[in-house]
Amino acid sequence: MNETKKTPADIAKETFAAIEAARQITPFSQRGEGFDLPTAYAVAAELRKLRQARGETVAGRKIGFTNRGMWAEYGVYAPIGGDMYVSTVHDAGKLSGPFDLSKMPEPKIEPEIALKFARAPDAGMDDAALLGCIEWLAHGFEIVQSAYPGWKFSAADGIAAGCLHGALMSGAPRR
Repeated sequence: MNETKKTPADIAKETFAAIEAARQITPFSQRGEGFDLPTAYAVAAELRKLRQARGETVAGRKIGFTNRGMWAEYGVYAPIGGDMYVSTVHDAGKLSGPFDLSKMPEPKIEPEIALKFARAPDAGMDDAALLGCIEWLAHGFEIVQSAYPGWKFSAADGIAAGCLHGALMSGAPRR
């Protein structure tokens, strides 16, 4: 069967199983033609349904690849977005002891700035209006993981794997 003929739901099930088992899979972009960003976001929506079906709650969104200096290394040429869950977002001040990374394939740590929006920004806002949408910010770090060996994937693959999100450790919010 040509891998690109799989539905977004089929791809989400495969990705979800791999992430849950902390095993890596061949990127979908390397399995044939047609795995693109719209398909990847459809997979992400199906992945969200699978997680919600087992009782998980979306805690927020993450934006990955905001550092343009990393784009060429990963073959990603725009930021990508994905969900974070109550089960994956942690108050760094309440953590005690080591954080278990054994269920995350090829984990990496990234510094983060977390934002909580009081209201959604509108297209065309100036800087002051955009900043006025932010309720608070917090420093933190994210543990990202790769469902794909050697961190080799396309932007679409990254989106299909939950935007590479493993966990977020957030510091105290500052208004």
